[in-house]
Amino acid sequence: MKIDDKRIRRLFKLDLQSRLVFGFLIATCLTGIFATIISIWTINRSTIAEVQNRVRLDINTARMIYNHSLEKTASLIQFTAEGYDLRALIKKQDIAGMSYMKALIRSEAATQPGNGHVFLDMLTLVDAGGKVLYRASNPAIRGDDLFSDPIVRNCIEKKIALASTELMSIEDILRENPALSDRALTGIIKTPLSAEIKEDKLTEGMVMRAAYPIIDRQSNRLVGVLVGGVLINKDNAIVDKIKETVYHGEKYKGQEMGVATIFQGGVRISTNVMTKDNERAIGTILSKEVYDRVIKEGEDWVGRAFVVKDWYITTYTPIVNIDRKRIGVLYTGILEAKYRDIKWDLIWTSIGITTLGMLIAFIISLRLGNTIIRRIRILKKATEAIAAGNLDYQLSHDKISSFDILDEAFNDMARSLKDRNDQLQKMHQQLAKIEKLTALGEMAASVAHEINNPLGGILLFSNIVLEDLPEDSPMRENLQKIIYQTNRCKEIVQGLLDFARTPTGEMLPLQINEVIKTSLKLIKDQAIFHGIKIETRLTENLPETMGDWSRLEEVFLNLFINAADAMKGSGKLTITTKKRSDHFIRISITDTGEGINNELLSRIFEPFFTTKAPGQGTGLGLSIAYGIIRKHNGTIDAECKPGRGTTFIITLPVSSADANGNVNHTVCT
Repeated sequence: MKIDDKRIRRLFKLDLQSRLVFGFLIATCLTGIFATIISIWTINRSTIAEVQNRVRLDINTARMIYNHSLEKTASLIQFTAEGYDLRALIKKQDIAGMSYMKALIRSEAATQPGNGHVFLDMLTLVDAGGKVLYRASNPAIRGDDLFSDPIVRNCIEKKIALASTELMSIEDILRENPALSDRALTGIIKTPLSAEIKEDKLTEGMVMRAAYPIIDRQSNRLVGVLVGGVLINKDNAIVDKIKETVYHGEKYKGQEMGVATIFQGGVRISTNVMTKDNERAIGTILSKEVYDRVIKEGEDWVGRAFVVKDWYITTYTPIVNIDRKRIGVLYTGILEAKYRDIKWDLIWTSIGITTLGMLIAFIISLRLGNTIIRRIRILKKATEAIAAGNLDYQLSHDKISSFDILDEAFNDMARSLKDRNDQLQKMHQQLAKIEKLTALGEMAASVAHEINNPLGGILLFSNIVLEDLPEDSPMRENLQKIIYQTNRCKEIVQGLLDFARTPTGEMLPLQINEVIKTSLKLIKDQAIFHGIKIETRLTENLPETMGDWSRLEEVFLNLFINAADAMKGSGKLTITTKKRSDHFIRISITDTGEGINNELLSRIFEPFFTTKAPGQGTGLGLSIAYGIIRKHNGTIDAECKPGRGTTFIITLPVSSADANGNVNHTVCT
């Protein structure tokens, strides 16, 4: 214990480089072990799932082949009944005429593999009451009653063609065809883990039976039934067809890749599963687990099973008779050995790749131990430079070779910090500008209120004195100048009040395009606009904005007149409206005048600031426009390139969301 504590303390005393290498080693080993376990589990699961999916498809194909064989039997009996005039033979009781049916009974040659013809093991004609008229494979015995046969009884009662797999007693099978004795008699071979079957041999046989009603066309009355069938016991045609169709005779290491079996109850009666003596495993018994699941419960069974001499992935499905009673089982199986070998090949390949990856990762970790420490020192130096205020600091690619991602990330961070700092500076300047204009507005409003009353008094008394002066008084002209200048002062004071006050009109939803069109109608016929081309690019179906129509009209008129002054009566005025987002409308007014110097651009919204010649303006127009737009919860700004004109940009909030419109271009002069 003391030794372990000493080793742990020694581990924590290692330098950073050694601890990084040791940490990489532990992480690599743990990752490799975990990856190996997951790979083995995934490969095992996916392999089993793949095989089980395949055998499910195989049993579906086998069921189709089985049903097709039953349908062929039914079709042959129907063709025989319709192809010959059995109605006349039945009415005449012409037994000799019925002998043509012997040609449909299977002979020994017809049982050989590869024979493509369809033959029957039994074929019998009965009358409308079920009494035997003629047996093709045993003509000597007739007159007995087959009404108790479920296929015959249902065909007589329902007058429809029927086909089904049925169990017949050995006695009934031999009565139908004595030549079937070798196939009908099947001994039972008991095996370990098999279902419990007390008998030593089967007392019944499994037969594909079909019946076809013979109806008098004139009276529509049943005159007889033609019934026949094929004994499945020891007839391997169906299972060999399944094997050929599904598995194509594929072999793996000398063994059949796939097999198929038909069980009567739980006993194999038709199969291509071979015993150790290379004989078909006829008579062997189904395992108890499968028997209980398929025969007793009526469910399909899919799983791994030991079949005679090897492991197979198998699937079983029940076979039922006309009364839906489970009488047998259809089985397909695929050899597990091939998939087991594939699984282990994948597992060993996965282990080898994981081990190689662990070794490579460990070697890389040894090299990274040194490079990481060196890069930490470089990053430390860089962060110190940033902390000192050098936001232009950039890492050199030469200093951190092969670590471009880290290099770009740090440089992006530095650029982002610089951009944020520049944005903060710009926002600070904008806030200062807003505060300055707000302070100017408050001061202007205060000064205006203080001056307005004295000016009113001066104007009042000046007018009174003027009225009392005679027309020829030399003081009259001077007094009129006083009144004129006093009115000018009142206009300036009113402008200051307009700059600071909230719009007095009612704030209503309005279409900004209509305000612009109305404003243009007021000015386009004035002499100053005669040489100016006016182009409007107004987006249709713009959402409404809440506003004071007259005050917004005042803003646009001021901007239009300023643009005309800047272009000196010749140029192009462009007005554009569009949605900037779902919440704002953007209006831009662009002229082709000389523009404004960038040094003066930041002051254009200040009261009494103007770029016009003395006596041509008070400098209150843009400051009033600024105040109106601010009171409408919007913004107004200007962009300018000297010599290329000025653009005023106004944004106003929408009163409700609306769809995007189309741009309508119009030009007026």
